[in-house]
Amino acid sequence: MTEGIIECKNCNTRFEGNYCFNCGQQADKERFTLKNISREFIHGFYHVNSGFGYTVKELFVHPGNMLRGYIAGKRVGYLNPFTYLVLISLVGGFLYARTGIMGHISELFPASGGTIDLTREHFNYRLLLTIPSYAVVCWILFRSFHLNLAEHLIINTFLISQSIIFFIVWMIVFNALKRFDHLFPFIYASAVISVIIYQGVVLFALFNSGNKALRWLKSLTAIILGLGLSIIFIHFLVSLIDIIK
Repeated sequence: MTEGIIECKNCNTRFEGNYCFNCGQQADKERFTLKNISREFIHGFYHVNSGFGYTVKELFVHPGNMLRGYIAGKRVGYLNPFTYLVLISLVGGFLYARTGIMGHISELFPASGGTIDLTREHFNYRLLLTIPSYAVVCWILFRSFHLNLAEHLIINTFLISQSIIFFIVWMIVFNALKRFDHLFPFIYASAVISVIIYQGVVLFALFNSGNKALRWLKSLTAIILGLGLSIIFIHFLVSLIDIIK
């Protein structure tokens, strides 16, 4: 039993006990750290609530406020970030394997190579591997906001999950226009551009103080460096697999 009077981080109600009587949030919503983030990961698979739709909406409509609030402890109504990631990835992987997109990507990028093969054959995994690279880059570029690495991992888990939704939408569009094969390069380019724009807007809205031009520059730099670092990481992973083989 939690001792003493506690102020709820979600609704600011003062209460005693383990749960806020006003909104239902747990009393022990502590700051994310590398030490306790694994507990959040495990918790997500044992406590799935009905916050999927609300999480999707808020990440589209109010991403900056949503992410700042979640990190600060306002977590009632939102899906656990790792549960959210798994659900979105399962849908994305299912569609990717069944819409024929893999073959079109092979035609679009005919060059051989382990990194390209991994990207083509396991596109969702390729996106997931950007989470740690984005987190490290954001942690460095936005240090003035005093968020730790674990908090950046949470933020970018949400960010990449929502980015996969963009690709899901574009996969549905492609499937509807499948007979127009010549449109695939345009659809693929539109998907990539829309994701980059969305990610830039989210980072700009999230880190919401300081010079606007500098914020845009940092946001776009974080995306470019994050993608670049993930490519290096994947190349290292592919090389390591080749050595093991």
